[in-house]
Amino acid sequence: MSFQHECVERLRQYNATPETPEGLALRREMLPALLGSCGENVCLTPPVQANWGLAHVYVGSDVYFNFGACFVDDADIVIGDRCQFGPNVTICTAEHPLDADQRARGLQYNLPVHIGNDVWVGAGAIILAGVTIGDEAVIGAGSVVTRDVPAHVVVAGSPARIIRHLEVQANYSSKS
Repeated sequence: MSFQHECVERLRQYNATPETPEGLALRREMLPALLGSCGENVCLTPPVQANWGLAHVYVGSDVYFNFGACFVDDADIVIGDRCQFGPNVTICTAEHPLDADQRARGLQYNLPVHIGNDVWVGAGAIILAGVTIGDEAVIGAGSVVTRDVPAHVVVAGSPARIIRHLEVQANYSSKS
């Protein structure tokens, strides 16, 4: 069995965990072994799909994925801290040539995706290969993100475009 198939099989086992206290505890144990790296307080709600079983997905701390996440993780997907993802979000690192002859030969190329800290991605959004999303950005539900998104903006649509600039908030964490 290839490494890729081993990773996908481990993800299948993760998806099969029951919605019980024991199943949730088992998920918390399994997740660090599935992901390329895993911060603290990461929740990835099954079902989850991934080409490489999440092996090329690197997740910071305090990150939540609702059900139906799909990772085309042929290249690295790097996700910062305190990010939230609605249901059925897809993150793709694979691209195919525009030339039909090249596609017929099975050619593909892969570009990493980078998502900053404190990003919120709405339900059904699609993030395409090579995209970088800046800190505190908001991706509207159903959006198709085809190019980089700067920090502190709301983007929406297909293709996603800036619809609003967000006010930069002072650091809200209190230190006593």
